[in-house]
Amino acid sequence: MVVVGSGKSKSKLLELARKNCANWDNGKCIGCMMKTEDKVIIFRISGRFANKPCQVNKKCEYFENVVINGT
Repeated sequence: MVVVGSGKSKSKLLELARKNCANWDNGKCIGCMMKTEDKVIIFRISGRFANKPCQVNKKCEYFENVVINGT
């Protein structure tokens, strides 16, 4: 398991995102975030991340909850 902020460099985190994140689009984030409420998956596009360079080192909710837990 990888823990964000556990000494991993930004380049290592970006490499992990490039290989495993469904939001990765040539270095930019699609911005799709998801959560569950009452057994329903809710998707939203986050303006904070969408169409911006990957921000794995800045508390990306999707990366921390989906990518990290899946690796």
